[in-house]
Amino acid sequence: MVDIVDLVGQSINLERRGKLFLGRCPWHTDNRPSLQVDANRQTWKCWPCNIGGDIFSFIMQREGVEFREALEMLADMAGVELKKSNRPKAEPGSPDDKRTLFKAAGWAAELFHANLLHSHEAAAAREYLQDRGITADSIKKYKVGYAPNDWEFLLRESGRTEFSPQVLHAVALLGFSENRKKYYDFFRGRIMFPIHDTRDRTVAFGGRILPTFADDKNAKYVNSPETQIFSKSDNLYGIDVAIDAIRKGGKVLVMEGYTDVIMASQYGITNVVAVLGTAINEIHVRNLKRLADVVTLVLDGDEAGKKRANEVLEYFVKGQLDLRVLTLPQGLDPCDYLQTHGTRAFLELTESANDALQHKLDVELIGVDPLRDTHAANAALQSILETMALVSAQQVATDVATRQREQLIMGRLARTFSLEHHEIHDQLVALRSHSKQSAVRPDYSGGLPEHPVPRQRVCLTAMETELLELLIQRPDLAPGAARGIYVDDLASEAMKVIYRVYTDRVLEGLTTNFDEILLEIEDPQLKFVLVDAAEHAKNKANKSQLTPEQRLDSLVASISKRIRDGERRETIRRIENNEVSPDEEAALLEQLLEQEREDQGLT
Repeated sequence: MVDIVDLVGQSINLERRGKLFLGRCPWHTDNRPSLQVDANRQTWKCWPCNIGGDIFSFIMQREGVEFREALEMLADMAGVELKKSNRPKAEPGSPDDKRTLFKAAGWAAELFHANLLHSHEAAAAREYLQDRGITADSIKKYKVGYAPNDWEFLLRESGRTEFSPQVLHAVALLGFSENRKKYYDFFRGRIMFPIHDTRDRTVAFGGRILPTFADDKNAKYVNSPETQIFSKSDNLYGIDVAIDAIRKGGKVLVMEGYTDVIMASQYGITNVVAVLGTAINEIHVRNLKRLADVVTLVLDGDEAGKKRANEVLEYFVKGQLDLRVLTLPQGLDPCDYLQTHGTRAFLELTESANDALQHKLDVELIGVDPLRDTHAANAALQSILETMALVSAQQVATDVATRQREQLIMGRLARTFSLEHHEIHDQLVALRSHSKQSAVRPDYSGGLPEHPVPRQRVCLTAMETELLELLIQRPDLAPGAARGIYVDDLASEAMKVIYRVYTDRVLEGLTTNFDEILLEIEDPQLKFVLVDAAEHAKNKANKSQLTPEQRLDSLVASISKRIRDGERRETIRRIENNEVSPDEEAALLEQLLEQEREDQGLT
């Protein structure tokens, strides 16, 4: 079993406070630690985000995966083999078996690396890396390799392994020619940069063509296409090497090239990663946010670099991540700048990098006088406010840091454009209102919410809340509750789902302890309902003057009376609307009279 404190502690720093562990929530701006971990109950929660649960819901939240994937990841951590699955089990060694694909990718990485270090035909590759200033230590640290300019090198070598051509094709190491009906090596004549996930597993490769083999037909860089184990949006180059430094310092530098990352590491800058042949996107932002407080996007000092900064800005604004943009001077890339100016000069640049909105403001106002060029200034202001409006009014209302940051930005805009603060504010409100009217309300049953917007709370009735708190406090009362209260007696769908787990376990003769119920509930939002109720149950237990048994009896009686009252109202409605025959009416009136006597204690 994976311990909740160990699991959460992998992502954030936890400090013991009495019986609880506290840390700063990675999903909202958390100046005072508000994420609580209860080692005794094996639960976690963050009240501002309205999220929480157990080890499964934490993995689902952190990794952005569904329950089954979270289960598999935790099983791997615990060294447990899953015996049951809702989907057909992949045959070990087949192209559908992810374990095999990971092993095949890892084998190829080791083969390419050994080839670079020892092969005679890799001499040109070693010379190229040396000329680029990449050291032997860096080659080993990042497991840089070389794929010979051979159509069947990997294919031949795989004949001595357990990996079939179909497996290597599934992990995008081999291509397949439909004309020749033949497999061939996907990477040829290239310096190989293996890409690893945060668990240090090889998932893909980037290949840089050697100048010797470069021509118009060969792209300078080729990256693995997406496979069952690789998504460009889910992965960052160098994350396996940099993750500890990022978590420790709370900052990350995002570059665009593999050699930029390696060179930065050589110059003592260890919190650095690179995107993988794609623009940074919302998934990258979500992944980075759980690791770092500040992200600095390091761009080449050219026009393309400036344009890319504006293109990705909206993701960081919506994700409420502190994004800085560093555009290098003199048209240099990070690798060239470090080699020319050194570590200190580079770090000074990163520390002085503008925040993303200031960068956008600077770019929008290039060649524009805000006081004279009225049309261009209005267009620039509109563009900036449209970006700010991506943060919802609800988020601004519920998060103090977000609200303060927005006030500062509006003040900056008011000064720049010589406008009153309220004019900027009114325009922003209008844009948000328009955006809200055109937006589609999210489905309760959908995927993970955008962070750090708090989830809409699941509302239980007062009776349902009392019932759930009693069942959590005293699991032994579940059989009595099941005899007196039925699932259909409840009002909310959320409570029906939870209570059905209790009643099903009672019918099967199973225990109904809190951790067992929590384990059976897969929906992360319902897990939080349980954690929330557990906290309130603990506080209420010491204040109630009634015993738990008396509280349950009172609750059963109240629910029964509510049901009888509803039935009475329906009977009276049918009689008043002449929906029954005279004989039925007489019988129903007799039942109503008898029920009234019972309620008054006269029978």
